[in-house]
Amino acid sequence: METEVRKIIEAASSKVLANSIVDSFKDVEKNFTLSSWKTAELDAGHFVEGVRRLIEKKLFGTHFPIGKTLPPLNQKELSRYENAKGSDSYRTHIPRLLIGIYGIRNKRGVGHLAAVSPNYMDAAYVISSCKWVLAEIVRLESGRDARETSKIIDQVVERNLEGIWKEGEITRIIADGLTLRESTLFLLFDDSPRQDEDMRKIIECRNKNYYKKILNILHSLRLIEYSKEGICILSPKGRLEAEKIIHQKILPGR
Repeated sequence: METEVRKIIEAASSKVLANSIVDSFKDVEKNFTLSSWKTAELDAGHFVEGVRRLIEKKLFGTHFPIGKTLPPLNQKELSRYENAKGSDSYRTHIPRLLIGIYGIRNKRGVGHLAAVSPNYMDAAYVISSCKWVLAEIVRLESGRDARETSKIIDQVVERNLEGIWKEGEITRIIADGLTLRESTLFLLFDDSPRQDEDMRKIIECRNKNYYKKILNILHSLRLIEYSKEGICILSPKGRLEAEKIIHQKILPGR
């Protein structure tokens, strides 16, 4: 799906802009999941700059080259967008969200010193806004309905965590020193829900019955929801536990 989104945006603008927008979006999401609020919000600035160039391409037929400083995103610039011919989303809705995202980055202790430090509330606003903007671009340029677009964007959100290697159909945990229980929570943090048998094969646990016992224990501790059909879903409690594992064993000292 990520490849499809890149192609949709590339067709509407250019390959460089498509990669800039999607890569920066993924960086925002990745750092949000790791509770790195400041980094997530800084990455959102790159996302805004990419989307602004796409808007210019759609409304005016050309855009500022990457590397060249964009004009300030202020009321004058918003009026320039609004007075252009094109989709209401490109003229008004998306630009107003972008100015909110950029305001968080510049005035809440992210890009500059300020009285308010970056926190979960700010980062949650940023990631939600970025996700809506990306989904709206895909909806406009692909012609798909809102529900299908949402599914596409959800599948684009891939955490790319250190400690997990993905190559084609291959997924392996390459972090050292994780227990079976920790490996399971780590996998579900990367992608939930998952099938029990798929996880067992990824972890390479040979004993099926023993692995199901581990899953049932995690279920009883309310760290996961383990259904009779073999579907495993990470719970909010399990998510917190997985984050501890990541910070203590995958990214120690960061």
